[in-house]
Amino acid sequence: MDNVSHTLIGALLGETAARSAPPAATERQAAVRRTLFLSVMIVGSNLPDSDLLYSLGADDKLAYLLEHRGHTHTVIGALFASAAMLVACALWQRRRDTSLPARDRAWLVVLALLAPLLHIAMDALNSYGVHPWWPLDNRWFYGDSVFIVEPLFWAAAAPLAFLLRSYVARGLVVLALLGGLYLAFVTGVVARGSIVFFCVLAVAMLVVGRRAPPRIALVVAIGVWLVTTAAFALAGREAVARVDAYAGAHTRDWATIDHVLTPLPMNPFCWEVILIQAQGDRYALRRGITSLAASVQCPARGIGQPVTAPLQDVALADTAFLHWQGEIVGSRARLRALAATSCEIAAFLRFARAPWLDASAGRRVIGDLRYDREPELGFAELDFTRSSPCPGYVPPWIPPRSDLLQR
Repeated sequence: MDNVSHTLIGALLGETAARSAPPAATERQAAVRRTLFLSVMIVGSNLPDSDLLYSLGADDKLAYLLEHRGHTHTVIGALFASAAMLVACALWQRRRDTSLPARDRAWLVVLALLAPLLHIAMDALNSYGVHPWWPLDNRWFYGDSVFIVEPLFWAAAAPLAFLLRSYVARGLVVLALLGGLYLAFVTGVVARGSIVFFCVLAVAMLVVGRRAPPRIALVVAIGVWLVTTAAFALAGREAVARVDAYAGAHTRDWATIDHVLTPLPMNPFCWEVILIQAQGDRYALRRGITSLAASVQCPARGIGQPVTAPLQDVALADTAFLHWQGEIVGSRARLRALAATSCEIAAFLRFARAPWLDASAGRRVIGDLRYDREPELGFAELDFTRSSPCPGYVPPWIPPRSDLLQR
């Protein structure tokens, strides 16, 4: 998930904990407790993304792909993050010559444990994936339920614009709402009806934050966040069922091995799908847009625009709910051979969920179709025309397409 969502949901839960705690003995103790509760939830809800400091700092695509959402996005990594926050809280209290009673310290420990785990759980909702159970299980897990930037979560947290104590923090919440509206208009991937719904929800939640008692407003905000998540998850299951039914009726000679689903922002009715199928030595990646309601006009999200992958027309009929963008068919044997002879490609395949190869017209490019949006090489595409040195460190993640790499 985006860090705005992580921050706002963390602040929402931290504010709820601070306001739900029993009355403190003194005003100073209440202020200290609130500061610590909010701090561990906001910082902890972003701390797993500290891996960006070294994955982006390496200035290496492969390092970023393998190490972002890496060890800091595991349960063990989350526990280390929790311990670091608790040590920082203890040092801060010592410097301020203050301390929390045992009951509040227990709550602080719970929040410190919750925050980084919540980050991992939210990241697990989208198609990028996480592998939380390292080193016991190094597989990727994909929720395929929520877009990586979801402004509806920002709207759910709108009551914070009236509940946070700092005017700067309140202003940042309002700025996030305006930013979500701006992105909806400029990206072109949000339907008009979704923009209207976002505006109505944001205004309604602002009214709740202004007029309802603080605890009620916070409970409503958390409920809207959870209901929104559940709505996307249930809609995703329906999208999978429809795509599977289509594949069973139109591609009987192909075996479906995976489908990557990503909803459009603010819209549980429109989904981008990548259908991954195999037939003997061949495998196919077929990308399209599916709508769960015939009356909903889904934005194309780049359909018809040139991309890096050499997509061909899909030799399958469109339906009222499924419109194909293109497909690429590759060889499993060739993919295995390259993985066996190139350490760089073998490392890349520990990340790529929808891998494609292009060796036409002197090109030698490998990419992941999930993130192919432009004709130039993107962050998930590598040019292996020239041999490169092997990566210095390759995490033990199991390749998502190990099913294609097996003989």
